[in-house]
Amino acid sequence: MSEERRREIIELLETERRVRVEDLARRFDVSEVTIRKDLSELEARGLLQRTHGGAVPVHKSRFNPSFIEKLALHAAEKRAIAHAALGHICEGDALILDAGSTTLALAKAMLGRFRHLTVITSSVPIALELAHAGWDLILTGGQVREHSLALIGPAAVNMLAGFHVDKAFLGATGVTLRDGYSTPNPLDAQLKQAMMRAADESYVLTDSSKLGHGVLANYARLEDVKLLITDANAPVDFLAGLQQRGIAYELARVATDLNGEEHGAAPISSKLRSRI
Repeated sequence: MSEERRREIIELLETERRVRVEDLARRFDVSEVTIRKDLSELEARGLLQRTHGGAVPVHKSRFNPSFIEKLALHAAEKRAIAHAALGHICEGDALILDAGSTTLALAKAMLGRFRHLTVITSSVPIALELAHAGWDLILTGGQVREHSLALIGPAAVNMLAGFHVDKAFLGATGVTLRDGYSTPNPLDAQLKQAMMRAADESYVLTDSSKLGHGVLANYARLEDVKLLITDANAPVDFLAGLQQRGIAYELARVATDLNGEEHGAAPISSKLRSRI
């Protein structure tokens, strides 16, 4: 409930340009204390600016509002998934990070945890996040997608053909038992396939809202990915289908306090079944 409420607050800001604590408390039928916690959390994510009695949009954002909204949606689950993915990264690894809100959460989680990494990414936001990490950082070429500052197209695909990495971490907009992993953009699908070809192991990071739903362009079968990392709200029947197929997955849980407010990712709750 808290994440959906916070997403709606961001949407309200885009249309009304200012929100007030007392109005939000009345609108969502929660206490003003709860709304202040929401605004503090959204400000910590860089999604709004607190003011006396309310909030306004962040000024001079690098990103289109639709991307900002995507960052806010299921943010706690994405952070938990990113925390889980850290356990599969080793010191000195060469990595590919796909463009997306969950892989951006992973990039943020990686900071300060490793001394030596090589990171290739098609995401300008991820490159900005890791620019001062002290690692070897490579940004693919390609056409810039306006809303997310992701790079796609033949230039990015061709550039990846010259690289070999240990692991690729990819996002997905849809995951089905029949068709596997998908994305709405065919050019994005081609780039994801190039990333997988360049990597010894591929991991998909996606929140549970994407499970059971397919979109336009399939980019990988379930069997092509070493591990699916999602959150603990994943549908039971979907997980049963993965187990029947021998597909490895891992569940990440969000830690909450006694008031039900999320305050960081707990250690992973995993359910693994190795592929045969």
